[in-house]
Formats: sequence, C-alpha cells, structure tokens
Amino acid sequence: MVPPSLRQAAAVSIREFGHAAAQRPGRHPANVPSWVKAEIRALMVWLGMLGGGGVILGLGHVWAGNQVVEAGYRLSATRQLVERLEQEARELQVLAAAADTPGHLEELARTRLGMRRPERGEEVLLP
Repeated sequence: MVPPSLRQAAAVSIREFGHAAAQRPGRHPANVPSWVKAEIRALMVWLGMLGGGGVILGLGHVWAGNQVVEAGYRLSATRQLVERLEQEARELQVLAAAADTPGHLEELARTRLGMRRPERGEEVLLP
C-alpha cells in the first residue's frame, strides 16, 4: 500500500518533468547528460566483450581437456597392441627354437621327405 503523500509526490514529479520518462521505458530522462549514456553504452560493450572472451576461454579449456582424454585413450590402445605383439613375438621365438631341434628335424625328414637313417655300408665320406 502506497501512502497518499508519495502518490502526490509522484504525480507532481510527472507533471514537472513531463510524460517523457513514463512514455519511453528504458530510456534516460532528458535531464541525464549524454556522456552518462555513452559511458553506460561503453560499459555494456566492454561487459559483452569480456563475457564473450570468457565463453571462448571456457570452450578452449573444455576442448583441450577433451584432447587430453582422447590422447590417453589412444595411448592405452597402443600399449595394449604393443603388449599383444610382444607376447606373440615370444611365442614365435619359442616355436622357432623348437623347430631347430635335431629330433624335430629328423621327424620332419622321415614323415615329409620319406628319408631314413643309413644302414651300415650306405654311409659315404666326402673328401
């Protein structure tokens, strides 16, 4: 509830300064100097630029964080691949070592090539 004395004061001020302030909301009354309007406009421009810069910095920070996470995933996948290839290399080295044993070579000669051990008298010494 507004006291009647304040209602009268408001009515008097509207009559004295005209209806310009009441008719144009958001605009400054005629008695406010133009340099104040210019300062407010400049302040709003600076605040807008500062806010835009903050948004750009925030997006850059998020992007950099995403790049770090993605690089971590790639590094993890590469480590797993290296471990798997090292294990496969160890297995192949074991198979290669087993393939060179004399017993294995004799078995291959007998089964694949049909070779047999020489009998007495079949041996020939080369010069």
